[in-house]
Amino acid sequence: MNKSEIKASSFPIGSQWRRWDLHVHTPESKLGTSFVGVSWDEYISSLDKASKEQEIAVIGITDYMSIDGYEKIVAARNRVENPCLPSVELILPNIEFRAMPATKDGKALNIHILIDPSDADHIAKIKRALRNLKFTYTTPEGQHTYGCIREDLISFAKAQNPAIRNDEEAYKFGIEQFKPSYEKIIDWLKTEGWLRSNCLVGIANGKDGISGLPIDGFSAIRDELLKHADFIFSGNPNDRTYYLGKKVGTDAEEIIRMYKGLKPCLHGSDAHEIKKLFKPDDDRHCWIKSDPTFEGLRQVLWEPDSRVNIGAGKPQLSDSSRVIEEIRITQANGWFADTAIRLNPGLVTVIGEKGAGKTAIADLIAFASGVPVDAKSQSSFISKGRLHLAGVNVELTWGSGTKTVGVLTDKPYQTPKPLVRYLSQDFVERLCSVDHQGSELQEAIEEVVFSHLDEVHKEDYSTFEELRAAREAASQARQDSFRGQIFSLHREIDRLHTHIEQRPSKVATREQTNQQIEEMKKQLPSIVEAADGEALKRLEDEQKSLKAVELELSKKSRSKRSVEDFLRSYSELKGNTDRLLRDLLESSQFKAVISEDQASRLKPIWDSSVEAELTALADKIEQEMSILRGGAESAKPDGNSIFDITSRIGLLQESLSKDETNRKRLLDLQKQISTQEATVKRLTREIEEIDDKTTKLLAQRSQERTQLYLKYFEALTEDEKGLQELYAPMKQQLDSLGAEMKFELSAGYRIDHSSWLEKASRFFDGRRPASSAKKDAIEKFVIDTLSPAWGSGDQTKIESAMAEFSNIVSPIEFMEKHASPSLKLIDLLDWMYSTDHVGTTYKIRYGGTSLEHLSPGTRGIALLVLYLLMDEDDRRPLIIDQPEGNLDNSSIYSQLVPYIRTAKEKRQILLVTHNPNLVVATDAEQIIVALADRVSTQAYPNINYISGSLEHNEADSSAKGIRQSVCTLLEGGDRAFKEREGRYSIREWA
Repeated sequence: MNKSEIKASSFPIGSQWRRWDLHVHTPESKLGTSFVGVSWDEYISSLDKASKEQEIAVIGITDYMSIDGYEKIVAARNRVENPCLPSVELILPNIEFRAMPATKDGKALNIHILIDPSDADHIAKIKRALRNLKFTYTTPEGQHTYGCIREDLISFAKAQNPAIRNDEEAYKFGIEQFKPSYEKIIDWLKTEGWLRSNCLVGIANGKDGISGLPIDGFSAIRDELLKHADFIFSGNPNDRTYYLGKKVGTDAEEIIRMYKGLKPCLHGSDAHEIKKLFKPDDDRHCWIKSDPTFEGLRQVLWEPDSRVNIGAGKPQLSDSSRVIEEIRITQANGWFADTAIRLNPGLVTVIGEKGAGKTAIADLIAFASGVPVDAKSQSSFISKGRLHLAGVNVELTWGSGTKTVGVLTDKPYQTPKPLVRYLSQDFVERLCSVDHQGSELQEAIEEVVFSHLDEVHKEDYSTFEELRAAREAASQARQDSFRGQIFSLHREIDRLHTHIEQRPSKVATREQTNQQIEEMKKQLPSIVEAADGEALKRLEDEQKSLKAVELELSKKSRSKRSVEDFLRSYSELKGNTDRLLRDLLESSQFKAVISEDQASRLKPIWDSSVEAELTALADKIEQEMSILRGGAESAKPDGNSIFDITSRIGLLQESLSKDETNRKRLLDLQKQISTQEATVKRLTREIEEIDDKTTKLLAQRSQERTQLYLKYFEALTEDEKGLQELYAPMKQQLDSLGAEMKFELSAGYRIDHSSWLEKASRFFDGRRPASSAKKDAIEKFVIDTLSPAWGSGDQTKIESAMAEFSNIVSPIEFMEKHASPSLKLIDLLDWMYSTDHVGTTYKIRYGGTSLEHLSPGTRGIALLVLYLLMDEDDRRPLIIDQPEGNLDNSSIYSQLVPYIRTAKEKRQILLVTHNPNLVVATDAEQIIVALADRVSTQAYPNINYISGSLEHNEADSSAKGIRQSVCTLLEGGDRAFKEREGRYSIREWA
């Protein structure tokens, strides 16, 4: 398609809000007191002046049962010198009929017919049609039929009142009396093919309209009238609400069922005097968003809500400074025509054949708005054409009058934040790709949501990630602390288990040792006979004393080591506490709220006397140990130190039997007996300690571990509540979208039992016959019971499930019967009570499905809905380049179109597309057709842009209008128009 094939529109900016007054009477209106005493010249002059002052674009010239006044206005507009109403784009005839039945006040019903004046012969055709609207009147001479034209109405008047001689008086009287039934008017319209095809029928809704009909017995008539009405003449907001199906209890489906369609409400000044021209009551001006053509007026049938507004002021975007009014491309080197393109403030769609320059206009606008070029992009017009685009100048004019300029290819407009949001093909494709997991889409959602949180909810953070990290920091610290404490307890539990496991061995060793002692004692008498019995007795006593002193020294050594270990741990505790408190106070989260005075008072005061006392205690124990050890310098013959006792033992050993062999044997046997008896005492003490202390301590430590484990989930619950509070503003925004496919947000637990069980799989020794069954039992319990308990967050359920889980695993039995050789008990315990696989998270779902599980097409829908609706506080122009390549076509109409229609009421949108529903069903205000001509003298095309509205329907044999271009360029365009035109109505005239 080339430029010559498209007929240029007189309104290239597309559908714009203009003021229409479709109900203005003239001095030719024969009923009532229309402009009494006002000459035609005075009327024309006043009409001209008032239309300029009120900036009226379209006037419906209204007369009763005729177009007399309209004909005079047309003549005045067509005169060569001083034509009237030059500022008015369109005047059209509005014939006001009075029809039966009468209202409660006895007045006839008002039915209006607005007629398309684009046919050059339309006046003659209207008169021919009016001649065929007949009214039958019976006189004594018989029945007579009269048409709705001047001469027939004069005859009709004189037939009723022969006293009337003046034709003007008779004409007025005939109009007053000409009141056909509404059925006759409907039948007449059905038979007048040209008129029906070129008119719109309106019903008044005031006292002289359907609201004036009696309630009882007239509902069928009222419904029948409304079925045949194209619009309602009313400025009452309640009427508009009702006929658009927005009244509570009467929805759109019900209105369509009753009246065959939703009905737009139009309004006019109904002026019958100069001072009322274009001044309706209560400033209820009628604004219509369309070209000022009859085809533009027809759009209110298809868009009865969005194309009409009744109010004092023109509807417009709240911030016009964020509207691009014009793009001008200069120094284009043959790339573009050196002309400006005016842009509509609503939805601008760009269509065209492949390679025609659709992406070019999106790229250029973004570039001149501060969006840098992605040099790696495979779809960017600027990136692909950069070798030939150097020096091209792109200038944007904004609604405030500001101009921004970018010079290709590496000098975009410089601004800290781009003046538009640009969803390029690459951006949409990346987020919608098959291998994309949804995290970047979630980040995009967070960015949009964070951008319009109020400052209170932002808490002075720059990004949503920073805000979330700060909110989670304290809870994460608690969770890490609980994990660390659990692992530390496992070291002690492992040691206690090892101690308890040694009890049977200790009991057996003690029994064996007692037997050995008895055997050795049986050998003593024979040896003692050859030895000094008294010396032997003393030797035995001294050896017992030595063992007692050595035991005392061992206890002292253990006590000293405990004191020294405590001092080291205490010193580390002080250092760690001071460091943690310092880090806490210096963190950005608390620094702003904790004063220096509070910080100084938060620092703990450590009592140094405690360390001094403990150091002194360690020194005292060392002195006591030194006394127990003894030495040559402090030796005493009867002393109790190890040195003294050892010395006496040596003397006694030398004084024993002179039989060296017996002496050595006796001493060795006595020593063994003494050693073994000490062993028995030690084992007895250790067994008693296991029975009395270790078992109880193990149970205590196990309970402490359980409590810490539950405290971890308590911290998770707090974390979950924090997430819910953090995401509450986002959830509120998501819930408010009113979308058919809802966004949902839920904060809860993240449970990855699969990876947790996978870690345990290496614990099993597959060679053991029961290992497989044990593994299956553990996995089944985790999936069926333990994981749901975690997910519930109920500590009672978690405690019960973990107790049962511990019984199923049975760690000690597991180590004996199922464990791989390399597995240690502490590794098994650490796994059982690990918590890395359970945490808090939040999910954003679209249509009930998590983002990461959406199909690429639905992910694209979600992305665009996000930017169209959630991005509501960002009123920058939104540019979207051909998103439909990444969307499910079946979802575009139902899921995306409604949100585009909503978003365009708040921000300017430029949408490059080849999908007809994104042009027609969205009711785009402006369509830009991109055209590219190949020039033999250059390596690149010459690109032109022609624009207009959907209602631009001025096609002829040689050129297409915008509507025809849409149908030609977009597959399914015809069907899209038909679906749009049948969406809200079922035409009753066929």
